[in-house]
Amino acid sequence: MNFRNTLFLVSILSISLLKSQKYTHLQIDILQNEGYEKLIKKGDYKGIILQEMKLVKRAKAIRYDRGEIKGYLNIAASLRIMNDNKNSFRFLEIADNKLKKFHDDELKSRLVFLYGTNYYSLGLHKEAIRSFDESFQISYHIRAPEIKEKAIYDIYDWKRSSFENLNIMDSVYFYERKSLRFPKPMLFITIARRHLRNGDIDSADYYVRKANDLLLTKKVPIEGKANVLRAFGELFIAKKEYKKALVFLFESLKITQKSGFKKRNLETYKLISNSYRYLHNTEKENEYLLKYVHLNDSLTLVERKILNIPISKFLDDQIEDDRKSTERLYYFIVFLSLSASFFIFFFYKRSNTIKKHSAAKLLLEKRYNEALQLKVNKSFSEVLNMAKSGHPQFWTHFQEAYPGFLGKMLEVNANLKVSELTYCAYIYLGFSTKEIAEATFKAVKTIENNRYNLRKRLNLSPKQDLAIWIRSFINN
Repeated sequence: MNFRNTLFLVSILSISLLKSQKYTHLQIDILQNEGYEKLIKKGDYKGIILQEMKLVKRAKAIRYDRGEIKGYLNIAASLRIMNDNKNSFRFLEIADNKLKKFHDDELKSRLVFLYGTNYYSLGLHKEAIRSFDESFQISYHIRAPEIKEKAIYDIYDWKRSSFENLNIMDSVYFYERKSLRFPKPMLFITIARRHLRNGDIDSADYYVRKANDLLLTKKVPIEGKANVLRAFGELFIAKKEYKKALVFLFESLKITQKSGFKKRNLETYKLISNSYRYLHNTEKENEYLLKYVHLNDSLTLVERKILNIPISKFLDDQIEDDRKSTERLYYFIVFLSLSASFFIFFFYKRSNTIKKHSAAKLLLEKRYNEALQLKVNKSFSEVLNMAKSGHPQFWTHFQEAYPGFLGKMLEVNANLKVSELTYCAYIYLGFSTKEIAEATFKAVKTIENNRYNLRKRLNLSPKQDLAIWIRSFINN
């Protein structure tokens, strides 16, 4: 083989390799639909996050906006399930910014819906219901009937659960009837629990078995199976068949531990501890009670590392991409401004009238202000990065991003110090005590004392959660 033929063959192989590294729109869609569903059913949420981070990069490389936005939403949904609400909100914020330039009712409805599920997880049920209502309005514009129907059903199901947490039972029954058209195991489990609370074990047994029937007739995600097994455990505790209850509870725990469903582990630990108490096995009762306490403390302090997934690096990459994009746009606007200035000046010279001179000056100032405003505006992600690094300008930029925050806090106490307001800003962004201490280079004990003093300054009762109160007060 001569040199020319060898060179030709190498060129062909190089082109083929480059093409193989790029996904088409269809390939990305298939992975984000079928691949995502397979991982959901297995409960592999870490796998989903890693897959979607790769797909987001692929989508960006071929300028496929829909694939990029859907990737952010899939990551946000998985992080919420894994109890990392802070990072879930960050990905929703990125998706929200992208959707302002890309109209898609399906993605917009899901975005608002996922905001609602995060509020629900944080106990902000009224805020969750408002998000679900907005998502419902948008979902009616979705063209694909199956996607539209599923979106509406999911909204009914979450609204039902939100109203139950608020103990607004008329609304619970209303949305229960709507949800029964396409039931999920958790719907029947919720009804069964209500009967257990009322002492109606036969009815509870009926609904738990109906939930179990769905596992056989529908492709239910692995979390659904864990929920049904735990429901059988609760049922047999009520029937005083404690050994049988433990069999189901340990099967449920095996699934939730493998899949990383920490809040589900929490529920199961408590039920296992109760079962051992009824069996008079104090050692085992205390063992699982201790596991419950430790996990509950961990979740309360928001100490979540999400299985070493490189979330921070990925988000930093997205921020850098957005910064470069904004910078290019800024320079383009400056170029337009300078070009406009040149033509305005030339026109002024020719016309030599005061009226035209004034118009040119005003237009120049307008272009300059637009360019300046683009540069000044800081994104949500940039504010978070400043918070994490303890940047001295964090409080200033936080006020730019959330202009209503200072006024609302001063309504409660007009004498709040800047240091206290800054601390409130950290809490509003979802930082734990440990994370605030790291960001501000202070001892955890100092931050805990600040938290205690701040509660007194805000006149909060011991039962009120400071983080939930701040978010609820600012957002209402």
